[in-house]
Amino acid sequence: MATNRTHLKDAEEAWIAKYRAALKNIPVEQSRSTRVREALNRAHTITVSHIGRILARSLDPSLWKRSVQSSKPMPVSPQASTRNRNLPESNAKVA
Repeated sequence: MATNRTHLKDAEEAWIAKYRAALKNIPVEQSRSTRVREALNRAHTITVSHIGRILARSLDPSLWKRSVQSSKPMPVSPQASTRNRNLPESNAKVA
């Protein structure tokens, strides 16, 4: 009787090993929605990365070199402001 049980146990273990090997060989296809979701996640990650790099470059204090001239206030001449007010407006239609 013990030999019969050992034989059945060996046969069962062999069948389980075959079944597990067969499961490993079966390719599992992802659904379309899963593939689209993964593609959107990759695109989102890439976009956020690029935006982060752009912001890091624009917020870098070493690039904020001010020239001496730009820090001084520029005087505004009164003629410049009156010049623009005296321009005649054109009523001609642009074709």
